Amino acid sequence: MRDYALFINGVYESVLMDILDVQTYLPELPLFLQPYSSMRIVRLADKPPTVDDPVRVFFSLTNDLKHIYFTGELIGWRDKFTLQEDELMIMNRLIYMFQRTESGVYKEARGIECKNLLMVRRLKKFSTPFSVQELNKISTDEPLSPDRTTSGGWSYVENPNESRLQQWL
Repeated sequence: MRDYALFINGVYESVLMDILDVQTYLPELPLFLQPYSSMRIVRLADKPPTVDDPVRVFFSLTNDLKHIYFTGELIGWRDKFTLQEDELMIMNRLIYMFQRTESGVYKEARGIECKNLLMVRRLKKFSTPFSVQELNKISTDEPLSPDRTTSGGWSYVENPNESRLQQWL
């Protein structure tokens, strides 16, 4: 596990619940998240996570940006615009089969080019959501701000130790 984690601000709960429904029984099955952004998630792009070198990820929801509801492990990052046709076909099959609220890999949404394709495993929902202020942003060594008004974007945060994580679960 890497020494940093990623916080993603404002994911649709239905997308995460689709993944959780499957990963409750098949926690190692990689499923997909597609942030609405034309910006690359630089650290992931420069050194993509793997099964053997995952990145912890935290999610707030579109309807509650101030609290963390889910966590998981990122085990892959891809630029959608460089996918080979056979890769795209396989990823679409998995999405169609297991993620009913998604309609396959898309390269544009709401007029925004969408570059990042994230593979996540071991998704878990926290029994009680906690404030985003519990996570420290790496660039400033300050807590994340709870003053969030729109979904989108991400921050690199300190990866909490396992006992701290278990405390939230």
